[in-house]
Amino acid sequence: MSNSSSSRSSSVPNDLKINIRRPAKSPIAEESMELHAARLLLLLNYAGVKGKIISRTKIAKMDFFVRYPVYLQKAAAIHNIKIEDEIDIKPESPMIRYKYGPWDSKYYNIFALLIAKGLITVLPSKNGDVFELTDRGRYAVNELDTVEFENIIERCKVVSGLFRNKTGSAIKDFIYEHFPEVTSRSLGEEISV
Repeated sequence: MSNSSSSRSSSVPNDLKINIRRPAKSPIAEESMELHAARLLLLLNYAGVKGKIISRTKIAKMDFFVRYPVYLQKAAAIHNIKIEDEIDIKPESPMIRYKYGPWDSKYYNIFALLIAKGLITVLPSKNGDVFELTDRGRYAVNELDTVEFENIIERCKVVSGLFRNKTGSAIKDFIYEHFPEVTSRSLGEEISV
C-alpha cells in the first residue's frame, strides 16, 4: 500500500456507514428532494396511464391529493367511495395556491433531477408536456415498493381511481368547485388543512 492511499484511508472515520440502498426511515418531505422525486415516480406509475401523465397541471393536482390525505378522503366521499380514515394525517409537504390551484415551486427542480437521473422523460405535445417513466424509472419504482412508501402508493392508487381519466383542467375545476377554501387563498399562500 502506498503512502498516498494510506493517508486517504486514514482520513475516513472507522465508524462511517453509508446506506446506498435507501434511508432507514423516510425523511421529512420538506427536507428531501429525493422524497419528492420518489413520490412523483410513484404517482406516474400508479396514477398514470402506462407510467405516463400528460400536463403539469394534471401532475400537480393529482399530487395535491396524494400530499393532502384529508382532501383525498373528501374527494373520494364526493365520488361515493369510502377510504381508510387518514383524516388526522397532515400533508407531507405543503403546497401553495398558485394561478390554477395547488402548486409547488420545487417541481421544476424535481423534474430536472428525475430527467438528469434518467428516470423520466418530458416531451411536448399539443395537450401539454408528457411526463413518462423510463425503464430505469420503472426499476426505481420497484425499488420503492416498500413499507416506507405503502401509504403514498395506496393514495396514488385512490387518486388513479378518481382522476386517471380526467384532464388536468377537469381536476382543477373539481378542486375549485368542491374546495373553495383551497382556491380562495391569496396567490403564493400556503395551503393548510
